[in-house]
Amino acid sequence: MDAKHTTRIIAVSSGKGGVGKTFLSLQLAASLASRGKQVVLFDGDLGLANVHVLLGLKPEFDLADVVAGRQALRDILLEGPRGLRIVPGASGQREIAELDAVAIAGVLRGFDEVDPVPDYLIIDTGAGIGSQVTTLARLADVLVVVAQDEPASLADAYGLIKVMHLDFNFQKFEIVINGGNNLRRSETIFQRLDDVCRKFMGLPLEMAGAIPYDETVAQAARQRKLLMDVSEICPAMTAIRQISLRLESLPLQSESWDFLIDRLKLGKVTAS
Repeated sequence: MDAKHTTRIIAVSSGKGGVGKTFLSLQLAASLASRGKQVVLFDGDLGLANVHVLLGLKPEFDLADVVAGRQALRDILLEGPRGLRIVPGASGQREIAELDAVAIAGVLRGFDEVDPVPDYLIIDTGAGIGSQVTTLARLADVLVVVAQDEPASLADAYGLIKVMHLDFNFQKFEIVINGGNNLRRSETIFQRLDDVCRKFMGLPLEMAGAIPYDETVAQAARQRKLLMDVSEICPAMTAIRQISLRLESLPLQSESWDFLIDRLKLGKVTAS
């Protein structure tokens, strides 16, 4: 990493699958890139990657080629819309789905060779509390946790936050409530999650924003387009733009990639 150029690292995760985590990762990355930022989106749902699918892209190489030593990380970057660069993950490959922290660290060192250096690295992790999810999340300056207004999603979001905080002493969480009927209801849902985290862990949360239910989202998915390329002014895009502006104000990361990888040695859980 260039000593004069540092990168904000934002991980996006969820306790439960199917709540819009990958959708949000992609739209946040595109929103930042559309404002002239250098953005790399890392498809970190290892073994079940689908960011490229959402955009109708067909990568020649993917993360499996990097792990096998056939390609360097910089050489598999996909050029996406709005100047967004994408690290395509592998899909349906068991060996990638079972990568441990040491192997993941080896992949991440390849970011030293990415040019131009990204202003933002957005990591779309898998869902749940598995070791790959926590490994990638621990590298971030902030963890964006996506939840919906339903009991299982909220319970699993709390489980993810609990593991990250108690096992790895992670402090900075931003919560996004996705698909709500109205802002007041989303704020109420966030407040419940915040109250539980404060009560049982002494941990205050921050609400990054709420994305309302919007038919334009389904339209963009069917067309395999960015939401902003379908509508710049739909309610969901307006909310995502506000969330990206909030995240843009995060403090800069001043550590090298090698030093960041040292974070993987912290906490109660270690790689086998």
